[in-house]
Amino acid sequence: MKKILIMGCTQEISSFNPAPCRYDFFEIYRADEVRKFNTGRNSYIGGAIEELNKIPNLECIYTYHAEGSASGPLEHSAFLKIVEEFLEPIKKYSDNVDGAYISLHGAMGTTEELDPEGYLLEEVRKILGNKIPIVISLDLHGILTSKMLENVNGVVSLHTYPHVDFSDTGRRAAKMLKKIIIDGVTPVAARVKIPAIVRGNELITETGLFGEQIRYAKNISSDKEVLSAGFLISNPFTDV
Repeated sequence: MKKILIMGCTQEISSFNPAPCRYDFFEIYRADEVRKFNTGRNSYIGGAIEELNKIPNLECIYTYHAEGSASGPLEHSAFLKIVEEFLEPIKKYSDNVDGAYISLHGAMGTTEELDPEGYLLEEVRKILGNKIPIVISLDLHGILTSKMLENVNGVVSLHTYPHVDFSDTGRRAAKMLKKIIIDGVTPVAARVKIPAIVRGNELITETGLFGEQIRYAKNISSDKEVLSAGFLISNPFTDV
């Protein structure tokens, strides 16, 4: 029986918002609350649950999900509390798990840490070790850092703005985990930085120029050798 950890920590901040985000700005779900909250919802984890439930002889283990509202930078003490709560249940399964799916946003920031997702993933990797595959999902406004890439085996991201494909993105993450764990695929991730400012009507994926780039990424993904492709434009209000 293969076992997959499912967890999440999502928030988007504006560096220019003078009101800091507090711990109580987050909705916290623990253990089976994660499954109950996300099952049947158009959410990253909801889509992953739907896809993983199709795989025989596989058990999903739900640990922790912190969902924060958009706000100013997160108070660092609150972030450290969330990290502690996030990591604690993972420790129980570090010797008895085959993979992990983590739902992130990618545009979080604290009053002291500019790459909190990278920090969190690094801590998760310390617990699980290098042999356990970790796949993450990100908002297309996320900021994919070197530290994040160094500590995961795969990345998927949203393909729509306005965002409507949360569950589809979660399903793609789950499919990637299946490829790694069941089919024995070893992904290689590549990140290419380009100068791009995408705002206003051109950001709308159905009609704008950004949509052309997303369709190009989706076309790349149709290649059987490619597990995922996306275009992250970061969050213009996160000054990192």
